[in-house]
Amino acid sequence: MKAFGKLVILFVTACSREPAAPPPPTPIAVMPTAGPAGQINVADASLERYQRIVRNVADCELEGHQIVPTCPGMHELAAGISGVPVEMRAELGRTLITHASPAVRVKAAELMNIAHGVGPSVESQNAIAAAAAAERNFGVLRAFIRVIADHGAANPKVGAVLLAAADHEDKEVRLQAVYALTSQANRGLVGGSTMLAALAERDPDSKVRTTACESAGKLGGDELLPLYAKLTASAKDPDLYAACMEGLVRMFHDHPSLDTSNPKAYRLFLDRLAATPRSETSPPWSVMSTFCYFSHDTDKAKLAAWKAKAPWFDAAEVKRVMTSVITDKATSWMARAAAIESMIGLGAAKPELEALRQHIDPKDKPVLDKLASAISN
Repeated sequence: MKAFGKLVILFVTACSREPAAPPPPTPIAVMPTAGPAGQINVADASLERYQRIVRNVADCELEGHQIVPTCPGMHELAAGISGVPVEMRAELGRTLITHASPAVRVKAAELMNIAHGVGPSVESQNAIAAAAAAERNFGVLRAFIRVIADHGAANPKVGAVLLAAADHEDKEVRLQAVYALTSQANRGLVGGSTMLAALAERDPDSKVRTTACESAGKLGGDELLPLYAKLTASAKDPDLYAACMEGLVRMFHDHPSLDTSNPKAYRLFLDRLAATPRSETSPPWSVMSTFCYFSHDTDKAKLAAWKAKAPWFDAAEVKRVMTSVITDKATSWMARAAAIESMIGLGAAKPELEALRQHIDPKDKPVLDKLASAISN
């Protein structure tokens, strides 16, 4: 820990807190159709032209879930479909979503993602969900999930894809599923919390376990409380314990959105901070600056709205618990310094901070320096 001291204190003072199966068949190209008097249907002709442009990336490789940006076909595609209306882009994507080329399938899904904050239409969601169910390229599957990630609760077909992906053989696909399942838009997805709890407890990959436990708290529901009660009861696995403590915070105080307010999670969090004996890893320093608002770029209106939804939040009680951590020499200096940040955010007056000095070992220079800085400001 000493080797990283200089780097870590800067962070604290900133108030941080595959093998592919045979590809699916290429769809039949949409060809121009004849109208009255043998005239060519302009819409069909345009669609065929844009299909040819998108197929320029057919030989491009993937890096994870993305097409290699330096592939020449990408430049041709960007220029060729510039200005194409979003409706035609989506239709174009639907015609190419089962193309033989992984890169074309990735681009097809992206074309259906018509606007930030809106995403694909239900028709496009269903097309991507159907393709995802049969997809054998892990990178392409991740790209599909990213496009439909926010629609699991509203669309059962998408929800089924996300839940299935959480049980996928590839850990990167499972991670992508975790990000999707913990989206605010998916709070109502039946089975989502259960799947996340299973991943946090039993996934064979440590990153999947920690990410699931840290992110699941964004859902904020009582059904996750048994998970957090169990996985924060011990710091035997320090990384998982720290991640779950962060998830527990998110259940009642998810900064910066501040859109959760679970009183039971709040009570469990304070109980965990107050528990003794403490150690270098318990409580984790990463949650101790939770209430540091002054350098979090906190939206004051959101904070006020959160406080209105959380009448059970007692700043005086939280400060008492933070004080017990700050004055406990068994706790890491990083956790104690971060707790001082929370004290300031919770409105601790200078006399309160001054009173802490006598309880801090003179050898704890980083903690004393943090306290002196807080008092002088």
